[in-house]
Amino acid sequence: MEISAPASLLHEGRRLPLDEELTLGRSEENDIVLADERVSRRHARVFAEDGGYAITDLGSRHGTRVNGESLGEESRMLAPGDAIELGDHLIRFLSGQLTRMASREQAVIGVQTVDFEGKRLTLGRDEKNGVVLPDPNVSRFHAELVRDEDGGVELVDLGSRNGTGLNGELTTRARLEPGAEIGIGPFRIVFDGSSLTARDDRGSLRLDAVDVAMRVGDKQILHPTSISIEPGELVAFIGESGAGKTTLLKALAGVTRPTGGRITLNGEDLATRLTDVGYVPQDEIVHRLLDVDEALRYAARLRLPQDVSDEEIDSAVARVLGELSLDEQATTRIGSLSGGQRKRTGVAAELLSRPSVLFLDEPTTGLDPGLETQMMQLLRELSRGGRAVAVVTHATKNLALCDRVVVMGRGGYRTFDGPPDEAVSFFEAGDLDGIYTALPKREPSEWKQRFEGTRERPVLAPQEEQAAKQDERPRPSVFPQLAVLVGRYLKLFSRDRRNVVLLLGQAPVLALFGVALFEPGLFDRPGGSPGDAVNMLFLTAITIIWLGAIDAAPEIVKERGVVEREAAIGTRLSAYIASKLVVLFGLVSLQTLLYAGLLLAFRPLNEGLDTYLTVFGLMLATGFAAVGMGMLVSSLVTTQDQAMSLIPLAVIPQLLFAGAIVTLERMGEAAKGIAEVIFGQWSLAGLGTAVDMNARLAENAEFAKVNRFGTDFFDVSAGTAFAAQGIFLVGFVAATTLLLRRRLRA
Repeated sequence: MEISAPASLLHEGRRLPLDEELTLGRSEENDIVLADERVSRRHARVFAEDGGYAITDLGSRHGTRVNGESLGEESRMLAPGDAIELGDHLIRFLSGQLTRMASREQAVIGVQTVDFEGKRLTLGRDEKNGVVLPDPNVSRFHAELVRDEDGGVELVDLGSRNGTGLNGELTTRARLEPGAEIGIGPFRIVFDGSSLTARDDRGSLRLDAVDVAMRVGDKQILHPTSISIEPGELVAFIGESGAGKTTLLKALAGVTRPTGGRITLNGEDLATRLTDVGYVPQDEIVHRLLDVDEALRYAARLRLPQDVSDEEIDSAVARVLGELSLDEQATTRIGSLSGGQRKRTGVAAELLSRPSVLFLDEPTTGLDPGLETQMMQLLRELSRGGRAVAVVTHATKNLALCDRVVVMGRGGYRTFDGPPDEAVSFFEAGDLDGIYTALPKREPSEWKQRFEGTRERPVLAPQEEQAAKQDERPRPSVFPQLAVLVGRYLKLFSRDRRNVVLLLGQAPVLALFGVALFEPGLFDRPGGSPGDAVNMLFLTAITIIWLGAIDAAPEIVKERGVVEREAAIGTRLSAYIASKLVVLFGLVSLQTLLYAGLLLAFRPLNEGLDTYLTVFGLMLATGFAAVGMGMLVSSLVTTQDQAMSLIPLAVIPQLLFAGAIVTLERMGEAAKGIAEVIFGQWSLAGLGTAVDMNARLAENAEFAKVNRFGTDFFDVSAGTAFAAQGIFLVGFVAATTLLLRRRLRA
């Protein structure tokens, strides 16, 4: 139920009606008296203006802040729910009317006021809620208010995808006091003790960064930098290579945590409002083998709450296709798109969740001059709807389209921040290209001092000492994400037909090589050739290790950009790694079946079915461990070429220390120690035990005389061999997870 409530100020549980104006200060002459030494005698004034209400600071000593932003000398229009801070006092502005926010485009923000009269009131995206919050970041039934027997009110999160905030902190259950502010998606909802006033912040978010710095070890790669980005602004970050542009951008976007400083959105810590931020890295975050529509649908399933319906997915995808002018390319394979269209598809994936602040890293790289201009014009259009847009670029051709240019110098110094034409004058350059020529003429610290000496330091929210907040949003369920990721991976894998043929074709070809190498009857009893039998088992183990490792080696490194971005938007790393394992286990199982089926058809073991099943099971277990090793290799490198180069180095120790070329009996102590941590050795020993190799060696009198294996090597039970492969697999996966988690936190 929407109610038109009169405007008022809420302070310490008291609601003070607004007529023409109210004054605030320490003196008894004010309408609201605030006993605080940091509050001036006449501190601020709230007054009616242009059909709404505005606030102005009356020259106070310590200043007035609205939503964490210092007012300065200008007045500011108030929106319902705005937080006014004077000293240690927090005052809320409340109104049930549509209120005009002061922003670049003067966007009108919708407000609803709802009475809370019963025992329970739900808030969420579904129309059945008492407070309906229509936004893709809000769960269907997101949170509820519950009144207890004493008349108190409690806020309860209902297992939402993105969490529920209370006064800037995420919470699952907390008691509400009059004046408390609830944060759900882009909405800020003020509770005055008897009613709720909900304000939609989309398109009106201001980002403030105060003394943001980044240090890696002993090296300072970003010196303390303060910057503000207003709603509706397009801001470009330019500068020399190694100037910290991407470092700053990733910190502002919440992708990495700065080692110093503070970043806020409308006065709230960035970590609590990450759903309001979009980030498009330089690496492509969409898969080239998917259609545009398919890529966006998978992105929506990962970014939006898990309770979204197919109709809501359709609506979100259709909205961003239209916003980015991609309707005609919806069914086109991304790999067939132009560079500019691929960049737009990446932006579209970020816009699915309707972020109010959008960051892009080098979106024009690789584009021809015409496409570069189109991309910058698109970003300008996106900003004109009230969205703040910031972009890192080296190109200067279209910087005139930007409202501001931030120039970074080597070592992470901000050397300029202002309109593009002023940048040219400041650096005494003939044009924007000349800035790059001018920068090396002075030390970056000199440019910084010169810039700060030409103007007053921007008025930003005061910095407070605080620990870097972790992303405390609720962790989404693994299994729905796993299903989406497995489905996407299977589709990608099946689309790369040449790779499928190469991977599956290797197995029968290698099996035929094995058939050609060994004479028939090597497993006959009596007779046979136990030496050749051992060699065939050894070749089998190494071949399966090769297949599993080569399958997995490129699979993580080729998606580095995707992994980093999807982890930042809430995709669980465990779901990502599990999706890789599920598909790769299926692939290596099929390869093992093809290899074993062909090899053993021509070189049979001459044993019962249980032996064949044990041998096949051990081959599978070896393949699974090899997949784990390949994924670890993939997480260690930075390119696919490096991964493929490293695989032989990973497989060769399996070849040398498996115990066939040089047996354990003949190895030195150091080599024996290495062999114990070589899963190929456990695979060979297990396979030999399964076919009763000790007995076969003893039955052949000629071979028994020169038996190099002794009686202990082929004396490993099937259970022990399976357990050993499982331990290696767990170890490889754990190491992969640790490396990826560390990289994502860097």
